[in-house]
Amino acid sequence: MSTPTNTTRVGDEFEKQIFDYFRDEIDAGRMPFKKDCCKLFAKKGYYSRDRCSEIIFDISLEIYLPGQQQHLVLLLIECKRYSHPVPVDDVEEFFAKVEQVGAANTKAIVVSTAPYQKGAREFANAKKMGLARYFGPENFKWELQRSLAVTASASGAGYEDLERGLSDDVFPDASFDFYFQGPQALTNSLWDFIEDTCAEVPAAPHALLKARNKRRAAREVAFLAGAAIEDLGASVLSRIGYSGGEVALQEICKRELVTSGLQVQLDVPHNDAEVGARLLGRITFDPLVIQVFAQSEPNQGRERFTLAHEMAHHFLDHGRYLVHESCDSNDFVLHRTGMTNAAIARLEFQANYMASSMLLPRARVIHDFHKLMRTLGIADKGFGALYVDDQPCNLHNYEFVTGQLMKKYAVSRSAVRIRLETLQLLRDKRTVLSVGQMVRWNKTFL
Repeated sequence: MSTPTNTTRVGDEFEKQIFDYFRDEIDAGRMPFKKDCCKLFAKKGYYSRDRCSEIIFDISLEIYLPGQQQHLVLLLIECKRYSHPVPVDDVEEFFAKVEQVGAANTKAIVVSTAPYQKGAREFANAKKMGLARYFGPENFKWELQRSLAVTASASGAGYEDLERGLSDDVFPDASFDFYFQGPQALTNSLWDFIEDTCAEVPAAPHALLKARNKRRAAREVAFLAGAAIEDLGASVLSRIGYSGGEVALQEICKRELVTSGLQVQLDVPHNDAEVGARLLGRITFDPLVIQVFAQSEPNQGRERFTLAHEMAHHFLDHGRYLVHESCDSNDFVLHRTGMTNAAIARLEFQANYMASSMLLPRARVIHDFHKLMRTLGIADKGFGALYVDDQPCNLHNYEFVTGQLMKKYAVSRSAVRIRLETLQLLRDKRTVLSVGQMVRWNKTFL
């Protein structure tokens, strides 16, 4: 059990974390109002008429018009580092404190590491308060550069995900720092949340036009055509003098250690405090390190694709967009369904495409594929060179072709499937196993 001293220390650290976050956003111009019009304070007191003394608030943000000495809007923020859902009583208590010190221009915001009980959210909505749930980067599979994650307009996730981010005890958030409930809308965008909150202050939206920042266009992940990714993969192989068969990934690693300082760590033990034991690999861009995690059931093909996937992020210069990235087997599909962040979807598509192009070089795979098809006596009847559905005969052909390529190139069946898809040699029409479900199929086929 935590002692009061430890609890206070943890709470203070969380308050500083949130304070620093807001300060960084203000300094970088990623807030709706200009830096010179914002004053951010930690532990500042505001006079309470009822107490005849000051009430100290965790964080306060005062927003001024240019040249004015008195703030037009005051946002008072309470930070709660909880391991249990925030109850309605806590939200009501904080609102009562804010009412003692503020007029109509003062708004209450609660920031928590935990979700909110239904009653807490309903009370906040009735009182036009703001609620925020914070996810630290240690919880992310993908930590985006702030310029990509924060400047995007409106919500980066769908309504249901925003609801879950605020309400679910366990919510495996992928990339967003915050899930917000504003007076009028749910969002992942701090910019939109602050705008929403200030819009509830009488006369503020019009008056604050003089203090407004110009919103930056969201930074987008560059589109890369398949041919460009193929060329990049081929250039990597040419640097190590590749001549056929299994690609020597270790030679690529040795070369990158010299040319870029890339550190590669294999068979890394899992830390249970991380996203979970399902993690296969990770890349961190500063310092530049790739880790491939130890698995309870070793699988050479899967481990090689994991390494190639993370190396692809490096070769594609995804450090322009990401702080770090982690992957599990669910990520090893060409087209990931259900992903709410288009930027991440594009990054993962590119990494999987390039990983498959490095492990299974285009010209050699096409040659080997057609040779295997001739062995089976299979002709393209207009359904795709290799067509697989739920029929046993088509499943047999699929398993034979992919199995032979797995052996020759020392890769997983998932890697072969992705490669044949990128080369438009495979058409998968199974009803039980869609492309997105394939990686969760029987281990025999992974």
